[in-house]
Amino acid sequence: MTTGTWRLTTLVIRRERLIAPFWMALLAVLAAGQAGRYAQSFPTARSIADFAREMAANRALTAFAGEVHSPTVAGMAVWKNADAIYTVLALIAILTIVRHTRGEEESGRAELVGAGVIGRFAPLTAALVFTAGAMVATGLICALAMISTGFDVTGSLSFGAAITAAGLVFTGVGALAAQLTEGARAAIGLAALVLGVSYLVRFTADGSGLTWLKWLSPQGWSHLVRPYGDDNWAALLPALALAALTAALAYLLAARRDLGHGLIPQRPGPAGSARLRSPLSLAWRLHRGLLAGWSVGYAVAGLVLGALARSIPEVSRQGASVQEFLRRYTASPEASMTDAYLWLIALSLGYVAALYPLLALLRLRKEELEGRAELLLATPVSRLRWAGGHLFLALAGSALILAVAGLTLGLAAGDPFGVLGGTLVQIPAVWVLAGVGVLAFGLLPRAAAGISWGAFLFVNLFGEVLGPIMGIDYWIAKYVVPFPNLPMVLSGEEFGAGPLLVMTAITIACSAAGLTALKRRALV
Repeated sequence: MTTGTWRLTTLVIRRERLIAPFWMALLAVLAAGQAGRYAQSFPTARSIADFAREMAANRALTAFAGEVHSPTVAGMAVWKNADAIYTVLALIAILTIVRHTRGEEESGRAELVGAGVIGRFAPLTAALVFTAGAMVATGLICALAMISTGFDVTGSLSFGAAITAAGLVFTGVGALAAQLTEGARAAIGLAALVLGVSYLVRFTADGSGLTWLKWLSPQGWSHLVRPYGDDNWAALLPALALAALTAALAYLLAARRDLGHGLIPQRPGPAGSARLRSPLSLAWRLHRGLLAGWSVGYAVAGLVLGALARSIPEVSRQGASVQEFLRRYTASPEASMTDAYLWLIALSLGYVAALYPLLALLRLRKEELEGRAELLLATPVSRLRWAGGHLFLALAGSALILAVAGLTLGLAAGDPFGVLGGTLVQIPAVWVLAGVGVLAFGLLPRAAAGISWGAFLFVNLFGEVLGPIMGIDYWIAKYVVPFPNLPMVLSGEEFGAGPLLVMTAITIACSAAGLTALKRRALV
């Protein structure tokens, strides 16, 4: 049943030989770089202890980063970036395992490979071996990076183990999702939904002080390891158990389904439907499920996160760290910690929402690869009308999900219209990513998926995380990433249309260039 596993594993390694080392090194820089920055900023034990006390009192930051477990340089570095590392690695695990399982079936390569001397479980086993091995290697590299910086070996190893655990859990979740759905896009969406719920539970646990809730979240288990604190290795047991269980279920389901099909079949559309009379109506039918899922998810997230706003206490503003936090996320000395929290939430919703238009626009590439675009374009439908329908829904859909989140966030926080304005301000920044997606699809269709995911990760990492660590004083965030340039209307800044108009112009320019290139290139 697993004949040929090693050959397929080497094939996966060859295909990932460039991208995997890159993200492993990136996460290691994220881990050790923050520690190095804190070592320079807080040269004495007293200074880092004061910083830890200030941050522990800041409930807004605690919700985002988790509890402070160790008032040391290494402990605070983990507090700052561990949650980002866990989340990014989980997303990478999902993308990797789905790409080499469901993605291979969807493209037809799995059927070609299966015509050889290949066991039924060999493709799944090869994908699991590589992805799980990459998760272990990433944790080990991050641990070695911390050790080489001069930090405690036991704490560094527990940090690496917590990183690995997050990756292994979502490797299993991604493998299971790949068996349930018929398309890679749906599998990624299902696994990402589990990741989003996990993050929301962990966020609620730390933001509300109900820390026992973290036992219900896979990301919470990694937080409960508490590296450089008491190094609670027992918290890894649920993660290992869930990873093993999901992998076993993936094998069980793989034995019960046909190649190319999932346990959740796709529903055929109605024969002779009068509703599909235009490219826009067809695009709406293709996107409505994705839009509904995002809208429901953002509505629930807004309610939960908005409810936490009522419990954010004020803290002393004397510490340098608190003043730096307020400088970055407020624009008025009268702004409260709740104002800063709400702006952080609105900004975070915008960063994540930037993924929606990219996923929507990648549907264009799928339609092209599977031949449906060629059939449609054989009719009087032009390329611009075909692509324009998808682009319109990508832009309108991202605006809708942010509006839904703003309404529920504001209702739960007690300021529906004010908070709604703060989330709607994010729309032009999200649209910039849509413009990048259209440009990639028009100019470099084969690389469109990689460019889209790369743009999303670049914006999220360099916007708030890697810039300070790499010592570039946020210049990338200021001049390349759109979100830091938005007016902080929820925390005291007057609304200014200038940045929003510039971002909208960039979106229009990128979209026009991409659509022009689409008109001139051959379908592939």
